[in-house]
This record gives sequence, C-alpha cells and structure tokens, in this order.
Amino acid sequence: MTPTKTWLMGILLGSLWLTMGCTPAERDSAQAQPSGRGRSQEDGDRTVIVDVAIAEAQNRSRDLNYSGTTQPLRRVSLRARSDGQLLHLNADVGDPVFQGQVIAEIEDTLLLSELAGAESEVSVRQSEVEEARNESIEAQFRVEEIRAELEQAQVDSRRLKDLAAQGAVPRRDAELAQTRVRTLEQQLRSAQEQVRIRDRAITSAQQRVGAQEALVDGVRQRLSYTDVPSPLNAVVLERLLEPGDIVQTGDIILELGDFSEVEVRIEIPDRDRSQISLGQSVDVRLDAFPNQAFSGQVSRIFPNADPVARLIPVQITLRNPQVPDGQLGGGLLARVSLTSSSQQVVTVPERALELSATGSDTMFIIEGNDNETTVSARPVELGEREDDEVEILNGLAPGEQFIVRSDRPLQDGQTVRRSFLSENNQ
Repeated sequence: MTPTKTWLMGILLGSLWLTMGCTPAERDSAQAQPSGRGRSQEDGDRTVIVDVAIAEAQNRSRDLNYSGTTQPLRRVSLRARSDGQLLHLNADVGDPVFQGQVIAEIEDTLLLSELAGAESEVSVRQSEVEEARNESIEAQFRVEEIRAELEQAQVDSRRLKDLAAQGAVPRRDAELAQTRVRTLEQQLRSAQEQVRIRDRAITSAQQRVGAQEALVDGVRQRLSYTDVPSPLNAVVLERLLEPGDIVQTGDIILELGDFSEVEVRIEIPDRDRSQISLGQSVDVRLDAFPNQAFSGQVSRIFPNADPVARLIPVQITLRNPQVPDGQLGGGLLARVSLTSSSQQVVTVPERALELSATGSDTMFIIEGNDNETTVSARPVELGEREDDEVEILNGLAPGEQFIVRSDRPLQDGQTVRRSFLSENNQ
C-alpha cells in the first residue's frame, strides 16, 4: 500500500472513531442540561458580580469652548430730523462713511421760505425799537425844556414875591407867578413819566426783536437738519429709504455699524462663571476665516443669568484687523476658547453610567467594605467628557466606592458581590 493511501485510510478511521465516541457524550450532556426556564431561575437567584472602584479627585484643567456671533461695537440708527422729500442718499449697504460726512439731503424749500419771512419780521421789530428810541429822545427834550421854564418861573416868582412885599407890584402878579411854578412842576413830572414810558417801550421792542431772532435761529437750525451727517466712522449695514421718499422727523434712513472693534456675545453655564474674569484673554476663531486666529478680551460679564437655562451672557471684544477681503463684519459664527484654571475634579469611566435599567445619569454606590452588599442608585451631574471618561460635578465624592462594571443592569437596593479583582483592590 502506498503512503498516500495509508494516510487517507488513517484519516477515515479517525473520523469514524470521533463520531462514534461523541454521540453518547452528547446524549448524556443533553440529558444533564436543565430546561431554558430552569436556567433563567438559576440566573435570577445568582448574586451579581461587579467591579468596584474608588472615586479619586485629580487636578485638571480643561478647555472651555463656546460659540457666538460677531456684531459691531456700536450700532446707530441714522434718523431724519426734518420733514420733507428725501432728495439725495449718498451711501449704500457696505459703504464706509466718516464722521461729519453728509450722507443724505432732505428738501428745504419750505424752510427757506419760512426763514425769509422770519428774517423780514426781525427787520420790522428792529424798526419798532428805533421808533421807540426816537420817541424817548423827544420826551427827554421835552423834560429839559420844561425844566428850563420851571427854573425861570421860580426865579420870577421869587422876584415878584419880594416886589409885592415892598408894594412895588400888585400881590396878584406874585400869586400868578407862583401858580405858573406849580403848573410847570406838574408838567415836568408828566414829561419825566413819558420818558419812563418810552424807555419801557424800547425794552419791549428789544424783547420782541430777541424773540423773533430766536425764531430765525430755530428755522436756521431746522434748515441745517436737512443735511444728514454721519455721527461716527462706520459702515452702512442697512438702507431703509430711497431718494424721493417722503420722510418725517424720526424716520430711520440708514443703519450704521462701528466696526473699529468687533464684539462676540457668548453664553456660559453658571458653573463656569468662576473661570472667567474681566480683561481675560481668549482665543477666537471664525468659520469665515478658518486659517486665522484672533485674540480677544472679556469686556463685559452680565450680572443676571437666565433663570431657566442658567446661562450667563458674556461679551468678548477684539480689535478689528484687516483680513484679506476687508474688515470683519457682523453675523459671523465665532468660536471662543479658553483654558480654565486647574481644579480638583472627580472623573469616572463612561461605562459606570451605563448600568442603570432606566438609562438615566445614575451611578451605583457601595456602602461599606463587605464582599457582598447592597448598592444605592444615585443621580449625578455630568461635566466634560474626554477619552472615555466623564467629570462628575455633583453626586459623587472622593473616596466613595462605585460600580464600574456589571454583567447585567442594576437596581437600587440590589445585592451584589465584588469581583476577585475588586476584593484584592479594597
């Protein structure tokens, strides 16, 4: 017999022996195994074997990442300050404008007519002042005339009185002279009162001139409002009116944005508040410019958090650099990142959170050091996740024992037994 035939014959005999030898064993094994229901009852009565670990705190710093939207440092609504037709509008969306530059012009025909009328009225009021002054001068002259006559009458009265006493003239002449003195004194008082009246008339006329000049100034001021200048260096964000539109005082013509600096508004969880301070430097990246990094500063931390979401608004300011296609604009997605200070945190494997039958963020804590004990389910608050580990912010303290792995879902109060490795690591 050739070697090849001998080798094949050996394989056939061996296969036959295995088949005949295994059949009784398989039959015995099938008879020895319990039914499916029996196995389930046995598994339910068996104590769960678990792996246990001890929670430890470690110093850890983490990257805090937030997203926000760019917006201008200031946003200004350029409003009409006069009524009328919009004649010219010299800027469009995206155009840069400069402080003092006249951007829009509003019709001024009616105001020019009103100004001419007001200035004409000033001339009339000024002529009234001159007329009152002339009348005052005439009244002064009359006073001086009467005063001179009075002085002469007083001299004549004294002289006639002396002559009458000597009998040189009749007493009646002396009495008439005295009567003239009293008459002139009365005329002098009346003339002086006329002077005071004329002076008051001058004052009133001057006040009317002042009031009319104030009206003229008001019209001129309103006339200046027909030219609409830019109040700052800015970029036109929105154009709301067009030449030919009728505008009223207060209507918005353009929206302007000051992009000398760019602001990014983010919202941080209240638990991160201690990691952020005013003036803190942060890194900012924009999806619009993926190859550029920008440096910003925390310029404002708002005092009130959202009472529902527990988020605190924070404002980041960065200088607006020149980028390839111009300055940074508003509405861009910004990603802000900073590194928190080192702090003590408790981390656990993520699989320790996958043991609850409810699927919630629950850990199972072991009380005591017995090999066989019960567990308590405890809800926990999670933090950052990294490399299959997760921070526990609340619910687990350093030194507490928790279950890392189990061969089945656990329930509160369930009896468990430590695995061989866990027994040796107590």
